Amino acid sequence: MKRIVVAAVAALSLCAAGAAHATVYTSDPVLADFTSGETYARFTNYFAGDVALGGYTPTNATLNKRVYAGGAVAGLDPTNNWILATFGSAASSIRVFENEDHFGAGYDGYQYQIYGQNKAGGWDFLYNTLTVAGSGEPFTIGTFAGVAPLRVNNVLSDGGPVAYITDFKFATAYSRFAFGASTEAINAGNADQEFSAIGTAGVPEPASWTLMLLGFGGLGAMLRQRRRLSAPALA
Repeated sequence: MKRIVVAAVAALSLCAAGAAHATVYTSDPVLADFTSGETYARFTNYFAGDVALGGYTPTNATLNKRVYAGGAVAGLDPTNNWILATFGSAASSIRVFENEDHFGAGYDGYQYQIYGQNKAGGWDFLYNTLTVAGSGEPFTIGTFAGVAPLRVNNVLSDGGPVAYITDFKFATAYSRFAFGASTEAINAGNADQEFSAIGTAGVPEPASWTLMLLGFGGLGAMLRQRRRLSAPALA
């Protein structure tokens, strides 16, 4: 039994270590591969877009539309502009569907920084792109602050306008997220982040899932061995 407990602790420790991850870049141009089972946040605090002002919840059928031109939000930098995305229940994993209008410009897929808030708390800083690497498509993150994205799908999806679909997994779940212009976008002179949707489908960290499966596989093998050793010998 002791060996089983030690193995369980080891498996959980490996999964926790997987949280210190490097961003994976993918090149899947099929938008439907990212929309199955998605629950989308409701956008507010935007002042331009292809939808009515005042509040908008995307669907899979409306991901070609966009919101942009955020405004001030209490508790956040008043020199930035902020678009709010609110979920019905708190989420720690989110998927950002960027709406591209300058595909080919390094800043365009990384135009945002992120803060999270729960109803009873203030704003927690989560992520900001500081610089972008590359001289042409597809661009990658140069330097950043906060939690590294799990994955960036840095291609156009279905030919656009959605591109640079990005998955994040944070240590804390939040019911509301604020998206401001990133340092990279501000330095590039285009601090006007645009979004098709913010979704959540319980996006797992690939390394954590792999290690967890390996850990549980090892536990199962040890349990089977233990049963064999404790089974009565046949006459």
